[in-house]
Amino acid sequence: MTATVLPENADDKTVTFTSSEPTIATVTPKQGNVVGKAEGKTKITGTTANGLTVTCDVTVTSV
Repeated sequence: MTATVLPENADDKTVTFTSSEPTIATVTPKQGNVVGKAEGKTKITGTTANGLTVTCDVTVTSV
């Protein structure tokens, strides 16, 4: 996942990622790399340094 923090001149553009169901999918906190662990649904949340959040629904299926 890639986060874009605006405005361009924001003092702190740090975003931390978390998964609501790490047994379904994990996400690296700083890089936002998502890895499926089991079939199901989870939400990946990005939180900025000042507490704003964005959420992405993720569905993991078998191939």
